[in-house]
Amino acid sequence: MPIGPRIAQGLDEVVSLDGWEPDEDFPFGPLGAKAKRIFICPTPAPYGFLIGGHRYIFKEPEGSKAQQVWSEVIAYEIAKLVHVEVPPAFLATGPGNGSPGVLIEYFYGHVGDPDRRLVHGIERLQARGFQTDLRRGSLSGSHKVPHAGAWWAQTLAFDSLIGNTDRHSENWGFLVEPSPDGGRHLSMAPAFDNGTSLGFIVGDRQLADFTKPERLGQFIANGHHHFGWTSGDKGSGQHVALCRWFARQYPSTQALMRDTVNIADSEVDAVVVRCVGTRFPTVFSEQRAQFVAAQLKARREELLNALGA
Repeated sequence: MPIGPRIAQGLDEVVSLDGWEPDEDFPFGPLGAKAKRIFICPTPAPYGFLIGGHRYIFKEPEGSKAQQVWSEVIAYEIAKLVHVEVPPAFLATGPGNGSPGVLIEYFYGHVGDPDRRLVHGIERLQARGFQTDLRRGSLSGSHKVPHAGAWWAQTLAFDSLIGNTDRHSENWGFLVEPSPDGGRHLSMAPAFDNGTSLGFIVGDRQLADFTKPERLGQFIANGHHHFGWTSGDKGSGQHVALCRWFARQYPSTQALMRDTVNIADSEVDAVVVRCVGTRFPTVFSEQRAQFVAAQLKARREELLNALGA
């Protein structure tokens, strides 16, 4: 089963990982500073949006990062609406202690899939001799991957829409599979790891202030990608500015970028209202819903203006 939109998670369908078995070969995620655990979904799956026998990553952000759970889930819901390929993400609680977290479907290894493996961006860049590090990457070089330009156009636009600041070279990559001629075929992996977005770091007591138009505008203006245009850039690219620059350099992608950010107010409102109505240990309040909706709508308008809509 290929990655794609799944049946929506119901308001009363928070996944409990009690009884789920850890992956025998890789119980923990291989990369990243944040601990991740890998579980195998039971067969039959407890809910229709899950896949029995498939791998899932479970993340448990805590403290000031607790709202990243909601950022991952909302990013997935927004991605479905704007047709960006993002791994399905669901609310879940950990085994034994019921700790709140987000359950993310592995985007390869489905039954019937070709034999694929993930190569992170940093691995490919370093293998090709690029001087890059985890702090900032570059958009230069397609590595002859089909549709790489369209992927970057959509991903840049999507990250700018949700305010993602963490698309470093471990948070994008390639799916590699053997080709019939004995070589390798590379394709861009789905845009994974979307939790550092949607103002997750803004505390509950700050929400009212950050939702005010002037303060919100400042917050959005300060949003930057985790990379610049070239490896020699001194700073990372501001969200809207880098999208504008990319569209100017590759005008054939401009319409795709516009379509990626052109989400309706009613669609945004429906996503955040649904989150407010979900019972979950990490609360998504009405005030946070207003803040998240205001961000998405304001970023959309800035991006559409920058992209010539």
